[in-house]
Amino acid sequence: MASVNKIVEYWSAHQDESHLSVGWDEATTRCWRCGYKSKLDKCHIIPDSCGGSNEPSNLVLLCNLCHREAPNIADPRFMWIWLRAHRAFFYDTYWSQRGAEEFRKMFGRNPFKCVDLNHVDENQVQNLLKDEIQKAIVHFGEGRMNPSTIACIIYSIEEQLTKRI
Repeated sequence: MASVNKIVEYWSAHQDESHLSVGWDEATTRCWRCGYKSKLDKCHIIPDSCGGSNEPSNLVLLCNLCHREAPNIADPRFMWIWLRAHRAFFYDTYWSQRGAEEFRKMFGRNPFKCVDLNHVDENQVQNLLKDEIQKAIVHFGEGRMNPSTIACIIYSIEEQLTKRI
């Protein structure tokens, strides 16, 4: 199988990095979908079982979470469409953004819409966040909290803030 460096070298010459979650200069250490620094999997664009090769032209670098969500289809166009559709604008924010999306699905509104943030102390929010994170877990092998856990943490913080104001 191709090395991480060979994969990045190939794609940096064949794909524009615009609208991806990572720049080519950091593509050996950051997931190409979510932009988090992580141990990266070599993900087939066309799966082995569909005739895909182990050449750099058929591999992208994804964290384990993103690898499991990647399209498994014999048409290579869809990997790049999927990667660009999930672009993170800033490193290390993708899963928090997904948590906010999950919050909207679960509770039918945007996070913190019911809280008057003008009357909230930043330190208070940081302490509540620390407390709520300590009460939650990361599933074995996941590496970070999933979006539904993040959504529930946000809701719990909102509840506590509205009771204190």
